[in-house]
Amino acid sequence: MSQMAIVTSSQPPCQSLQAGTWVKLICGASYQDMPTVRRLVMIYALAGVDCVDIAADRAVVLAARQGLEDAAALAPYLAPYLYADRQDLRTNLPWLMVSLNDSEDPHFRKAEFDAKGCPINCDRPCEAVCPTAAIQFQGVGEGGVIRDLCYGCGRCLPICPVDNITAQYRQAKPEDFSGDWLHLIDAVEIHTQTGRQREFSALWQQLTAWMPQLKLVSISCPDHDQVVPYLGQLHQIIAPLAVPLIWQTDGRPMSGDLGRGTTHATIRLAQKVLGAGLPGYVQAAGGTNSYTVNKLRELGLVHHHSNHAGHAGPSVNGQTREAVGSIAGIAYGSYARALVMPLLGAMDTDVQTWLAAVEARQSFDKSSLSRSCSWIEPKPLAIDQAIDHQSALMQALGLARGLVGLLKDGGAA
Repeated sequence: MSQMAIVTSSQPPCQSLQAGTWVKLICGASYQDMPTVRRLVMIYALAGVDCVDIAADRAVVLAARQGLEDAAALAPYLAPYLYADRQDLRTNLPWLMVSLNDSEDPHFRKAEFDAKGCPINCDRPCEAVCPTAAIQFQGVGEGGVIRDLCYGCGRCLPICPVDNITAQYRQAKPEDFSGDWLHLIDAVEIHTQTGRQREFSALWQQLTAWMPQLKLVSISCPDHDQVVPYLGQLHQIIAPLAVPLIWQTDGRPMSGDLGRGTTHATIRLAQKVLGAGLPGYVQAAGGTNSYTVNKLRELGLVHHHSNHAGHAGPSVNGQTREAVGSIAGIAYGSYARALVMPLLGAMDTDVQTWLAAVEARQSFDKSSLSRSCSWIEPKPLAIDQAIDHQSALMQALGLARGLVGLLKDGGAA
């Protein structure tokens, strides 16, 4: 196979890939709840993720960008709780990635049903099992799926006693995301499945115009007995590639919050792809949770080379020599979201208060610089005095930092 002509970068995300400490937050390829996306992105950007994966939807991208801006505004005042290379998020923002699919894929679907078809005496197991409260009833025969809240996990589909719920698939197309918006994204992930060379190739051709803008390309594929030959064929289609390539081993999609055992599928697939020696990086996903890193470490699949000093070491096909044969990183989706979701509503007041304090401080500093008189007005409330360390925001940050740190800190849970 052709080797990639990888362009290296001094940015923290690229350093994390090379060091084997890359962490990505998956908001969901179909998740379009903009307020929640904004807060999730803010919390995990502060916690130290290298990348955030979102739906290829303009409104979602803008919400994610606002979340990054919120994180950048707060980062200088939260420095003791952040990684050293993330204390100035103005210049070291996580990369923003959008997801596309070459054909039908579970990540790009929404549940749908007509509540009029639900029995009056139904226990509504679909409502109870939905992780985002996307299924809501207002009365007999009224209600359904709130589309923006549904991310396609499919948990409601098999438990409906009358088979009233269906899945509506869509394809996220590059032409839906016009060129004048490309400056807002840093990376793209292509979801594919074994046997779709033609569909993948067609999508890749459509992405030609995106290439000058991108810093990274990721390919996500579930397991199959022919997955390794298939990934090799995909590499032949895209090579040579001037940016880093990630193989995302999508073990058990959208399931990490169900229990520790969901992580085994992604670990098995990661082992398979690592064993094939494909050019690029391998990143675990699909069923990942707080158990995943420890299990990877037990199997010798984690190489921890601290990236916070800014040293990546000598590379082979884009990875440090020590990291070849190890995963480069991990992506957390449903588990990461579920971890902090109960706190998001309560922390909104905190966020508004703190951002207002930051704005007041910045306004005061600007006015002080322009003031020519010798007397000094009292400073507005210092931001560190406005921070309540028992607040929902700080609790959420602590939980997110603990999850991200499982790989970045090299520690055990």
